[in-house]
Amino acid sequence: MIKQSLASLLISLSMLMYGQAFANEKITYQNWVVEAGPETVEAYTANDSNSSLGLFCSGTTCVFYLNPNLNCQPNTKNAVLMNGAAVSAAIGMQCTLVGKHYFQILDSFDQVLNAVRTGSNIGFAVALQGGAFSVYRFSLNGAVPAIQRALDEASKKRQPKPAQPSPNQGPGFKDITI
Repeated sequence: MIKQSLASLLISLSMLMYGQAFANEKITYQNWVVEAGPETVEAYTANDSNSSLGLFCSGTTCVFYLNPNLNCQPNTKNAVLMNGAAVSAAIGMQCTLVGKHYFQILDSFDQVLNAVRTGSNIGFAVALQGGAFSVYRFSLNGAVPAIQRALDEASKKRQPKPAQPSPNQGPGFKDITI
């Protein structure tokens, strides 16, 4: 996967959050939602505390994010413990302020993807000041088809558009039959 600058990805994420992306298509897969706009695609779920976990794609980059209801210092990097049915790992995350919301961009795309593919729930333990942890649990019901749809839609957006003939232009030589 080609890396794109985090800044341009965040601008796209900000546009999506503030409704500046046009004609978003919204599809629900059990507890997950896929939103496809002209330039971005997102698959996400939310828990009872209004925290969310999702996959966001823009341009040639897709990232997993955790949006906890916590304030954090933008650009700070921390460790988070991730636990799913078949995968447990310590992964990195970077706090990013987008508009008025803080997102934790999860580092190690493949580990998060593997954890999301298995089991019915996933949890994240985030270290807080003073040695405490905050735990966020999410349902994975519908995650696999939602994420697959988001990745498929993102792949379509990356492909160059075929040139369309002008309506005033006559048929090409290949279109003429005798």
